[in-house]
Amino acid sequence: MYIHRAIRVEFASTTEKTAMESNPVKEKLKRGEPSIGTWSTTGDPAAIEVMSHQTGLDWINIDFEHNPIDVSTAVNCLRAAQDTNTPLFARIPWNDKVWIKRVLDIGFMGIVVPDVKTPEEAEAAVQAAKYRPRGFRGIGSSRGQLIYGPDYYAKANDMTLVVVMIEDPVAVDCIDDIMQVPGVDVCFIGPNDLANMMDLPTGMDNQAPEHIEAVQKVVDAGKRNGVATGIHTGSGEEAARRIKQGMQWFPIGSDARLLKMGIDGQLAAMEAGLAGELVAEGAESGGTFY
Repeated sequence: MYIHRAIRVEFASTTEKTAMESNPVKEKLKRGEPSIGTWSTTGDPAAIEVMSHQTGLDWINIDFEHNPIDVSTAVNCLRAAQDTNTPLFARIPWNDKVWIKRVLDIGFMGIVVPDVKTPEEAEAAVQAAKYRPRGFRGIGSSRGQLIYGPDYYAKANDMTLVVVMIEDPVAVDCIDDIMQVPGVDVCFIGPNDLANMMDLPTGMDNQAPEHIEAVQKVVDAGKRNGVATGIHTGSGEEAARRIKQGMQWFPIGSDARLLKMGIDGQLAAMEAGLAGELVAEGAESGGTFY
């Protein structure tokens, strides 16, 4: 004789994890605060994991434009930063609605669109990044719902950051019109391409008077229109100056550049120590973090 007893099986709730309800970078910009991140030119999940979990960066931007990175590898960067408060953005190769859809659908919280020259091009980028009624982004982001919650489609428009890059004097000349496109959150200057298009020497922190004037024109327009501005910086020192200038959103270097700077700095410190040029102040406490 068999006695059947009801067995209650409890499964872990799928709603226990708290999904991110807003974009913390957009919130900082709305409050008028600077938001500083870095570029990732390596697209390496291990580097993303360290930067998102162990540093004070506000955000990380994966650079698809100039590097051998695709969406199948970038999704692992998103996983590496998951459960942190560090959003990942994507600089796409071009102002292309397919690229915009693909990076947003796998979970990036914003796009950086290169070489936007006109308000019409800015409008095209915004429309591709937003769901109806603002845009025409197609429904189908399974991963968006997975990591941001079942109400992802309702909140995605507010969460998604749209950064347009100003890299041509044509764009500088119509900067007010570009900034007046609804949905443009940041006008970000690419210093090298801008210099190149102005027939000036390239380089970070460009000191050519014509370049300085063009950059200031963008910053002034941002203050008039309530749109955040920024430029790619090469150091913390430059970053401080750019914040004082009125910029809000920009990176310090890239993961590859910061890695090189860190190694060069420590090798220089070693050489100075061997030459007796440094005063020993005790080793920096790093615990067991290699």
